[in-house]
Amino acid sequence: MKKYNYNERLIEKLNIIPFIEKYNFSNESYNTAIFCALSSLYSHSARFEHIESKSILLGDYYSFEYYSLLKDDLDKLSTLTETMRVGYFQILTKRMTEEEFYLSIIKTWFNFYNIEFQEFDSKAVVFI
Repeated sequence: MKKYNYNERLIEKLNIIPFIEKYNFSNESYNTAIFCALSSLYSHSARFEHIESKSILLGDYYSFEYYSLLKDDLDKLSTLTETMRVGYFQILTKRMTEEEFYLSIIKTWFNFYNIEFQEFDSKAVVFI
């Protein structure tokens, strides 16, 4: 399998790696796609205050990575793409915080495995 890139430091800081073992998140493509989506948000976050339009370039490097990872599972790809589309729009229109957006991506990850994201799971996530 091709080695996909994401911001490993970000993933460590968010403290979400323990979810893999705790919930048996064993699909490497799902995990990496979510890590790429989280990295995409992180790479854009410094620019949110300076973006003048309500659109954002979703075709960035990390997005292409998760597209190729989920190309054989169109339901998951559609779900993650919708999470990203809605999240970016709500961030830019100030209807969602970055922390809420991170959590929505993580909830999508749990949804990939048909596991409900609980309140105590959200408390385990560490925001930077």
